[in-house]
Amino acid sequence: MGGYRGYGTGVWSWGLWCVGFASVARRGAWQNWGRNQTCDPIAIESPRSLLELRELVGSADRAGQRVRIAASGHSFSDIACTDSRMLRIEALDRVIDLDREAMTVTVEAGIKLFVLNDELAKRGLALSNLGDIDKQTLAGALSTGTHGTSHRLGPIAAAVISLELVTANGDLVTCSPSEEPELFECARIGLGVFGIITKVTLQCEPAFRLHSLEEPHEFDEALESWNSITASNDHVDSYWFPHSEVVTIKAANRTDRPIWVKSRQKQWREEVLIGNYIFGGLAAYGRKRPSKVPSIARMVANNMGRVEKVDVSHRVFCSTRLIRFVEMEYALPIEKMQATLRRIRELIESEKLQVDFPVEIRALPADDIPLSMANGRETAFLAVHVSSGTPFEKYFRGVEAIMDEVEGRPHWGKMHFQTAEKLAPRYSEWSKFQKVREAWDPKGRFANAYTDRVLGRSY
Repeated sequence: MGGYRGYGTGVWSWGLWCVGFASVARRGAWQNWGRNQTCDPIAIESPRSLLELRELVGSADRAGQRVRIAASGHSFSDIACTDSRMLRIEALDRVIDLDREAMTVTVEAGIKLFVLNDELAKRGLALSNLGDIDKQTLAGALSTGTHGTSHRLGPIAAAVISLELVTANGDLVTCSPSEEPELFECARIGLGVFGIITKVTLQCEPAFRLHSLEEPHEFDEALESWNSITASNDHVDSYWFPHSEVVTIKAANRTDRPIWVKSRQKQWREEVLIGNYIFGGLAAYGRKRPSKVPSIARMVANNMGRVEKVDVSHRVFCSTRLIRFVEMEYALPIEKMQATLRRIRELIESEKLQVDFPVEIRALPADDIPLSMANGRETAFLAVHVSSGTPFEKYFRGVEAIMDEVEGRPHWGKMHFQTAEKLAPRYSEWSKFQKVREAWDPKGRFANAYTDRVLGRSY
């Protein structure tokens, strides 16, 4: 392997309200980033080494206690919540090895995506596809199925070559296509039920630049052209602004052109001041005056303009997100996207819902990961959002009812109300996942109320 080992990032505590840096148990309420999930674990522990982590898991097993992992809290579902023991692995964030010839990187799973992206860029490498938020830990992003958008490149989990996990009794196991292959297949998007991911080897590629062009389109025209635009560009990310006729389409393609971006001052003005603080202020006003939300949404949509830049890949993929929101996202067969989005529009209009955030539209190719949202089918994604503090249940339940009719699969880290009974028929490899889960965690040490609901009890 290439001679680059044991590099500590030194920024693992960035942006966190950590409960402590040692593995001392503390009790206290935990809240996610979107502020829609809270729990009160009996202990919150932050191991600083793999040995401490294994000891904590082993002690929980001997005490008959459940364990869940929480980190940046960017899941909107209650996937991280527990009334038992919560472990936080942000301290396990080292870059362990980088093989330049094979273009692979091995890292501890507590590393944040934005740190990983920077470390790879410094060494001339990049991940092929990313989502638009980069504050998650790698372990969390993998476990929930975090994805970007592309007609040919899969989710982050598709880049995984091997995983190291701490199992229910504190043992350490490595899995790959050739070593514990069934565990590897399932644990890449495993909802945290197979063990605690501690180390990941990822396939990378040479660093690349993207030319990004974002433009507003009329609703019907955007939907009619979306399939051809998605098929003819490397990455396409679209947003429809409810209460308006505006859909923005951002197409990004690999390029050899030099970096071409606005000045830092202009970037800050557009991406932070306008895109976050001013938009956040409008959202806050809308929460106080809900009747004003449609007119605010139309004003925002009608002021969307043309945005173009050339930059390194991760700075095009990832955006600054300072406004807190709550999100539901569903994956559906790609050919059903347009009709489904029109039904969401009809729901908003017929129920007179006041929706202050856009609906995001993305795509992925089919993959072979058992509980991936894109397993076995070319997939479109529709994500609905509201700003934190806005009532969302009527909207989200209405959207979910629409998704039930098109075999929609929920994003594991985002809000939904599904149960195992309803989800099982939507995944062709559901039984394989359950069999592997039962083999590796027969006592349900890594379960919680969320996994009991969406996967069923296996213990």
